Amino acid sequence: MFKSFIIALVLFILGSSYTVAEEWQFEISPYLWAVSQQGQTGYVDRNNQSVIVDIDMSFSEIFDNLDGAALVNLQARKGNWELWLDLVYMRLEYDAEVDNASAKLTAKQKLLDLVSAYRFSEQGNMQWYSFVGVRFVDVNNKLDVRIIDQQRTPSFGDDWIDPMFGLKNQWAINETFYLNSRAELAGFGVGSQLSWALNFTLNQSLSENWDLKYSFRYLDIDYDEDDFLFDMASSGFGVGVTYQF
Repeated sequence: MFKSFIIALVLFILGSSYTVAEEWQFEISPYLWAVSQQGQTGYVDRNNQSVIVDIDMSFSEIFDNLDGAALVNLQARKGNWELWLDLVYMRLEYDAEVDNASAKLTAKQKLLDLVSAYRFSEQGNMQWYSFVGVRFVDVNNKLDVRIIDQQRTPSFGDDWIDPMFGLKNQWAINETFYLNSRAELAGFGVGSQLSWALNFTLNQSLSENWDLKYSFRYLDIDYDEDDFLFDMASSGFGVGVTYQF
């Protein structure tokens, strides 16, 4: 069933490119996300015991422990249609506490959104879009736990695919600034139990080809499958630059 959904989505996205005669417009936006995270991750060990790691990290703590990151947004527009791809990759290393023992957690988090949006309303300086898409999530963790003279280094994680849908609003404030607001729901038990997000991005036009972006993003993912738990809220402000062609 879900495979059929993915095939239908791909055909839907590809077919949208033939609905209007206008030329495609593209943009690429690398960005930084000053993210903080609160939640839990964990697994069930071979003794059928739950091992839970509590996470409460501010942006400054994440930045101090960041071991690698790549964040980029790609968009294409044609007529009433928009397609976008958003990639978030982070590799973190930080101290944690497990069963009252000190530990070091190495966490790799990858999120890839593929979305097709349709503009169903345009009134004055306000435009409304509905969108559907999929989110690919891959979380890979490794613990280095030391208890007296013993050392354990378990690895745990999972990857899954979430269907998503939502609404987007674009408000042209003036000739220089416009605001994109987006709300989405995802998961529904297909991958995660539920995932939801809010995004606000203020775009500042610098020239015909260049924009600056100032954003805020909140993303909440609740996943608990295959003896792996990832219940995490990520939020923070971002800044990026956009090249349009």
